[in-house]
Amino acid sequence: MIRTQSRVLLAVAVFGAALGLAVRTPPSLFATATAAGAAVTPKTEVPNEARALSHAFSNVAKALGSSVVRIEVEVGSPRGGAPHGRMPNDDGEDNEGGNEVPPFFRHFFQFGPGGGGGMPEPGPQHGVGSGFIIDNNGDVITNRHVVQGATKVTVTMNDGKEYTAHVVGKDVQTDVAVVRLEHPPSNLVVARLGDSDRLDVGEWVVAIGSPLGLEQTVTAGIVSGKGRPGRHVQMSGKRVRGYIQTDAKINPGNSGGPLVNLEGEVVGVNTLIQVGAGGAYGFAIPINEVRHVAQGLVKDGRVRYPYLGLMLTDVKDLDDAQKTRLGKTAPPNGAFVAELTPGGPAGKAGMRPGDVITEVNERKIAGAGDVVDYVSNQTIGARVLLRYVRDGRAAQTQVALGELPDEDARQSAEGPGEGQGKIGMALQTLTPDVAASLGMERGTKGAVVTDVLAGSPAEKAGLRPGDAIVEVDRRPVASADEVVSALRSGQRNGHLLRVRGANGTRFVTVK
Repeated sequence: MIRTQSRVLLAVAVFGAALGLAVRTPPSLFATATAAGAAVTPKTEVPNEARALSHAFSNVAKALGSSVVRIEVEVGSPRGGAPHGRMPNDDGEDNEGGNEVPPFFRHFFQFGPGGGGGMPEPGPQHGVGSGFIIDNNGDVITNRHVVQGATKVTVTMNDGKEYTAHVVGKDVQTDVAVVRLEHPPSNLVVARLGDSDRLDVGEWVVAIGSPLGLEQTVTAGIVSGKGRPGRHVQMSGKRVRGYIQTDAKINPGNSGGPLVNLEGEVVGVNTLIQVGAGGAYGFAIPINEVRHVAQGLVKDGRVRYPYLGLMLTDVKDLDDAQKTRLGKTAPPNGAFVAELTPGGPAGKAGMRPGDVITEVNERKIAGAGDVVDYVSNQTIGARVLLRYVRDGRAAQTQVALGELPDEDARQSAEGPGEGQGKIGMALQTLTPDVAASLGMERGTKGAVVTDVLAGSPAEKAGLRPGDAIVEVDRRPVASADEVVSALRSGQRNGHLLRVRGANGTRFVTVK
């Protein structure tokens, strides 16, 4: 009865205040109870350490508030999903018909009306990401997948003012992009950049961004891990040499926002979230690598990379059947050549699939990452000596490093539906690890669709990122190259593809 009475009095007071009336209410029931001598919970004393940590979080939020921005993009037509994966909603699950998405790494970019993910509606689509200011020219760092395909970019400051922006450059190899304000204000505050190499596991960090359609939010956690990317992380930025793992709470819309240490320095760019049975962890690109990429994008609009033209995997990650084919004399460590780029530098130098690289320029190689790291530090045109094992025999060859083709530049020049073999999709050979991450048998052969261009024949056929192509015109295919080769052959009525996806196996026709 007392509870009901208090609710009525509160309702009368609120209604009267809304009408501008003077409403008299009796003394608070809680104050009366206190005066009557009822027991009240004691006020606890805050430990100095907790108070200091709380102040540190607050100071970081205040320091970075003026530098962190919200980025809204408009895409002319549905893109068929995020690059390399479907869009997760706020709890990390796929909204698309309730189908379960394999727990591989996903971008946490907010896409669709309200940013909740799900099936895109007809007409222009809207996405929301985050970013931070890096100079007085109005340049803002974000993720490539935030602005990929954008026809309109709007940047909102923490004071609510909006500015039109355009994409200066984007790098598919690291998933980093730079956008520039068309008419930047004179009072820009540039984010202070730190040194990610000095970041320690266990150190407190703060993630700042605009998740779930909210204004600037702050979450705190620790650095849970550092180091070389896991095998699935290659699905976002093939040349990111190390990720910062954090348990700071991150949601869709945080993509491109800064990861900050307690000194108010940006140490990483929030890029991925790994969702699985063990929970969710955020991953950020170290700022030392981002700084280098951003400088190239601001200067030239792109980053030039040396490359060998090899798809590599660690020998220790091969399955038993692959190790058996290599034979007992195969080295226990090294980089296994899974695939060659047609016409690439290594292919011209005589390398073949199945070779195991053991040394690069007299340096011992433990795995694929060592090769990528070494080559990434060289210049285009430099010659490197590769020592490798083929059929149990040691061999060597010298390779002149080529320039890695710019995927974005090629697609932009050829236009929607004309790039990527005139089909409008990007492919990756279905390795055992990728097959397992998609919920398929590790021995499944084929090519997984990693991206689909808007308005392309692939999109019109219903292909989506995450689909695995296992047959083309009733013939099995074992790699991305085989799919491309089969699709290049002329077919008057289009090509019949057998596809495995979240809903099982289906056939689609691509014209």
